Amino acid sequence: MRNKNLLILTLVLSLLALSIAACGAATPETITVVETVELEKEVIKTVEVEKEVKVVETVEVVKEVEVVKEVEVEVTAAPAPITEAGEDDVVTVTWWGTERGRDTAATRELHFQLARAFEESHPNTKIAVALFPSRGFSNRVLTAIAAGEGPDVWYTYFAADIATQGFLEDLTPYIEASGIDPAQQWFPIGQQRAVYEGRYYGVPRDATAGFIAYNKDMFDAAGIAYPEAGWTINDYRDIALQLTDAANDQYGIGAIVGSPGCFQWSTFSYNMGADFVSPDGKMVAGYMDTPEAIDAFKFCLDLTAEDQVAAPPGLQEQFGELVFLSGKVGMQHIATWDLPPIREQAPFNWGIVAPPRFDENSDGIAWTDSYVYYMSSDVEQKQRTWEFLEWLSGPEAGMIIAETGIWTPAVPEVWQAMGWPEDETLSVVWDELNKETRVPNYLRSQFYWDCVGSIFDDVWTNYVELGDRDVEGFIIPAVEDAQICLDDNYESLE
Repeated sequence: MRNKNLLILTLVLSLLALSIAACGAATPETITVVETVELEKEVIKTVEVEKEVKVVETVEVVKEVEVVKEVEVEVTAAPAPITEAGEDDVVTVTWWGTERGRDTAATRELHFQLARAFEESHPNTKIAVALFPSRGFSNRVLTAIAAGEGPDVWYTYFAADIATQGFLEDLTPYIEASGIDPAQQWFPIGQQRAVYEGRYYGVPRDATAGFIAYNKDMFDAAGIAYPEAGWTINDYRDIALQLTDAANDQYGIGAIVGSPGCFQWSTFSYNMGADFVSPDGKMVAGYMDTPEAIDAFKFCLDLTAEDQVAAPPGLQEQFGELVFLSGKVGMQHIATWDLPPIREQAPFNWGIVAPPRFDENSDGIAWTDSYVYYMSSDVEQKQRTWEFLEWLSGPEAGMIIAETGIWTPAVPEVWQAMGWPEDETLSVVWDELNKETRVPNYLRSQFYWDCVGSIFDDVWTNYVELGDRDVEGFIIPAVEDAQICLDDNYESLE
């Protein structure tokens, strides 16, 4: 009997667990389950027979219920079902963005302008905008998501394989249902930046390209012809040498190419005859330690250590990333994001040109990039949130963005409507955005900064600051360690 009751208890608990599992995710709570058994007890009765009293021992079975034990079992209560809001229901979507120190008030206002424009055409969806400093923003988002307080929509830089962490919504079904053809809607980099294993986990906010800005006044004073598309990295170096006159505080190049950024956020990271990281971001061995990569390291390092054509640290500290605005730098690698302040503040004549290619036999590979909009997988009103994302990455929002001149949209259709492919400056960017391109090497793996990024800073310190010219002796063991780090991290995901 005891075994029978235990069996019943087990079945009840199993059915309870199955019902809970069928309801999906829910909140755990503790209940008390009472296990009971039936006990058989023997009792003695006295009976009287024909006036003669006889004690007769008889056995009668009496059944009693006894509580054996109480057991606390943690179960999960089924949550209320989540349903998409109807067309007449008002839904609020939270949108987090960033602002940098050099962003103008117009940059901040653009977020609210976009939110208001969307609300006008979607009156039952309200957009709650929140802006944060760009430094540490990604960590802020991840911390908020872990606490269950993350935004519905945000933009930042994530390597595409961050999708393995599970907090991003797969947008592929929404893109397909909306009839969007990414190859027609966005520039190539917009199609590449958020795709993981053939699935879209984001959509592009904008599209930017790298190129060389040059000071026409300095070129004219030195009697040097302006650089033209098709030039090579050796042409770049020769011109930088001719423009440099340290005694008069004048330098051939500034900022990125004269620093570890040369290997990461510049077109030189593609156009020096080597790639430092595999396309999927999982390999540095066989990439960063090859003879071609070692030569590429030396080319960038020598611009500062040997040729001394780069602006000194003091000048860069004074003018920040855009040391080009000092008027004392002949050329600087910049991106589209840097054009507004140059237009507004440059006190000299300037122009831009496509970045140099590796040699006369090479086709230039464009350095392009994009911020990416993401949707949290925890969003309840997914369709409404997708409608906002679709609008943000589409032509209507793109026209608003283009007219402000703050970002350059990811939508070629908008560029054509604005006449930018024929613009003296933006035509250069247009050509770069339509070239062969790659995802920047620091955005190919979610573990890049844990395992790889420090190598470029360390080799720079050894070579430029400490005078250790043995690049190969430093790089080979550093790459071995970086590969172990990458392997260990990716194995932890399996």
